[in-house]
Amino acid sequence: MSTPQRFFVPPDAVREGRVKFSRDQASQMSSVLRLTSGAQVTVLDNSGWQYLVSLDKVSGAETLGTVRTRTLVTSEPRTKVTLFVGMIRAPKLEMVLQKCTELGVVAFVPVLCQRSLIGQADELNPAKLERRERIVVEAAEQSGRGKLPALMPTISMQQACEQARGLSLLLWEGEKDTRLRDALKPAQDAAPRRSAAGRPFSVNLFVGPEGGFADTEVDIARAAGIQPVSVGPRVLRAETASIAAVSAILYAQGDLG
Repeated sequence: MSTPQRFFVPPDAVREGRVKFSRDQASQMSSVLRLTSGAQVTVLDNSGWQYLVSLDKVSGAETLGTVRTRTLVTSEPRTKVTLFVGMIRAPKLEMVLQKCTELGVVAFVPVLCQRSLIGQADELNPAKLERRERIVVEAAEQSGRGKLPALMPTISMQQACEQARGLSLLLWEGEKDTRLRDALKPAQDAAPRRSAAGRPFSVNLFVGPEGGFADTEVDIARAAGIQPVSVGPRVLRAETASIAAVSAILYAQGDLG
């Protein structure tokens, strides 16, 4: 039996055991997926619950369903990774959003860095923001997430460093002494907030843009208590570094593999 298609809906779309889907979702179900009345889909309201829903009416104008079961989603990682990602070119950023959503990142904070090849005005483009949100939703649906990662507004490096709280790590090719895996264990032992298994509750991960962080940005991070770390002797592209480091953190904490 194939796995039911998954759809995130606003909380108010689920009322008294009934679900009303958006017009875009209705169009996708009827025209793309070719679903018909009686088909079952999985609905998520971004609260951590999932609903098995039987479709009662399917059309491009309106699609309605009835809730059959309600269960908790168990796929969310215990370690909450917030990715502070230096602004990079759109296709690469979109790859980071997609793949890191699949892996389990809970929040993305785009950071405008000295070496970012993009301006703040471009970041306010509504079409680009809508596209990023759509990429995150589709990746969360495809990968079986129970909650959508938060996609935060773009901020400066100074603001990002001031905002980060708790265990915070910055990938930097200039760091020669502290490796990512070495930074996790002592930080885990000192972390005031722990999961039931003793793992740190949250990790803030800073990854730079093309060209990496400037030395002055690393100094700002250090002054804010953020630990620069190395991911090895090879220099990784910005998008590769994000995906690799998130994977390494979740694997080390028992949330992957």
